[in-house]
Amino acid sequence: MFDFDQAIEKWRRSMEEKGVRGAEILDELESHLRDGVEEQLQSGTDLEQAFALEVQRIGDASKLKLEYKKSVTMGEQIKVGALIFAGITSNDGANIMNMTQTEPRWATYLRSAAFLGPVIVLWAICALFVVPKLQYLLQQANIAGERNFWKLTHANILTVNYFREYGWMLASLIACALATLEWRFRTWPRYRRATLGLLTFAMNLLVLLSIFMMILTAVVAAAARS
Repeated sequence: MFDFDQAIEKWRRSMEEKGVRGAEILDELESHLRDGVEEQLQSGTDLEQAFALEVQRIGDASKLKLEYKKSVTMGEQIKVGALIFAGITSNDGANIMNMTQTEPRWATYLRSAAFLGPVIVLWAICALFVVPKLQYLLQQANIAGERNFWKLTHANILTVNYFREYGWMLASLIACALATLEWRFRTWPRYRRATLGLLTFAMNLLVLLSIFMMILTAVVAAAARS
């Protein structure tokens, strides 16, 4: 009788022997293999045949090893990410971002942290030192009567103050959510890079808009005082 779990273990050992090493990479490949087998079973294929078909579809270990060696360097990824963030599309960039489906977990999180770190530090500085001075300037300029502009300014200040007070709690909740996804959901590696990329882009955009609004508010308030 065909033992699926035993076959998975044998397949993993075979991959390691042929040069595809690393628990994270093998876990992600196994996730794809299991998902594919499940789809095959739903279409009426028996378990042993479904396993053989999916192993063949994923490919020989030597080919996977070669593809992994072709994966882009961190410098190339940062370059492509910067171009995408700046709104510059590139066919080469698209090929680089999609070249490999087995990016290690640490690389995805490290890249996201590298893109998020500077803007979070900059926003924290603004929250601690710029916003209090901006609030004082607004009180002196008395521009609260300008409804549309004041609503935007007030919303921006409230948002910055909220993250200053509860940012640690929000960061803890996000960390717990990501840890749960890594621990409980086998399909998460398939969506990890895209999800973290979207979150990083959204956070960068939010901070840039917030800082732009602070600068605009300071200019308007300074003009109103003069």
